Amino acid sequence: MNKQEFIDKVAEITQKIPVVPDREYSIIEKVYTFHPAISETEGKRQIAELYVNFGMALIMDMVPRAELMAKKEEELRAAQIALSKVKEEIEEIRKGGAI
Repeated sequence: MNKQEFIDKVAEITQKIPVVPDREYSIIEKVYTFHPAISETEGKRQIAELYVNFGMALIMDMVPRAELMAKKEEELRAAQIALSKVKEEIEEIRKGGAI
């Protein structure tokens, strides 16, 4: 989701076009992207509703969990890459490749 999409979603809810500073939006984007409570299918609407109904205070409270999830997703990607490499090495050994 980009900033304009977020503004449009908020405007749908409030019937007013909001002013969202870049600093606030970068935090909103992080929470939208990584927080586990934000749905992959309804997330744009959810984050807009949270912003309208509870403001930045709630979204700021969600940042630590979003950051933890971002870290864990990176760890998972690294583990998947390592696993893939080991599988390739095993396959090469099975084919008679170098030991």
